[in-house]
Amino acid sequence: MLTRIWKTYKKQCIIAIVALAAVLIPLYLYFMFQTGIWYQDAFLVKQRDGSFQGKKDGIHYVLHITPTQNGAQIDFSVNGQSRQYEVVKTELDGTRGAQFYENGTPVFEGCVLTSNARTHDYMIATEDFDIVDGLDFHIRGDAEPEPVEYFPGYGTQYGWTVMRLEESYETRGEPLMLLPALIVAFFLWVDILYPDLFFELRYRRYVDGDCEPSEYYRFWQVIGRVVLAIVIIMCLWMGMLNII
Repeated sequence: MLTRIWKTYKKQCIIAIVALAAVLIPLYLYFMFQTGIWYQDAFLVKQRDGSFQGKKDGIHYVLHITPTQNGAQIDFSVNGQSRQYEVVKTELDGTRGAQFYENGTPVFEGCVLTSNARTHDYMIATEDFDIVDGLDFHIRGDAEPEPVEYFPGYGTQYGWTVMRLEESYETRGEPLMLLPALIVAFFLWVDILYPDLFFELRYRRYVDGDCEPSEYYRFWQVIGRVVLAIVIIMCLWMGMLNII
């Protein structure tokens, strides 16, 4: 049926596909390369005033990071409830450390261990290297979540401080996932444009004279195209959600 529609309305189909691509591709790339900070499952988009805002599962986050001489001041709110933090970078016996303040009161001083420098993930430990704070994550249950559960730990606060001092923020998507999507899209495009090409390459050398693909071959060719289309969609989806 799809083949018959394509043959009957080929020009209209091409125009529709080009028009749809002209709208969706720039929109997809715009959201993929948005600058901001990933916090748990929410992406906080950088605003014009320098703040970061995002929303996920009914939880609204607002983040302000102000650099200081040796660290940063952090204002973070969850659904309107705000807390003020300050992180001061120090050294403890030659080891990278940090002091943490909440609402102007010192709450902890410890060592900083790098979990993943690329994503600015850090763990905070005591002077004896006992981990006291790692990655922030929250598993949403059926009960209504309390805002206090969504405030950042020491490791996240330190990561935000490093991001602000280095001006090295994250993007919403993972551009590397575009590569497999483009490779698969290329093979799909070739198969649609030249439907007998792969058949010729595989079977022509074994047959003398004319040889046409069977209905069985055409059936599995359609199935293959559907699978390739699904792979492309999954790559684009994983790229947008930064799953890699």
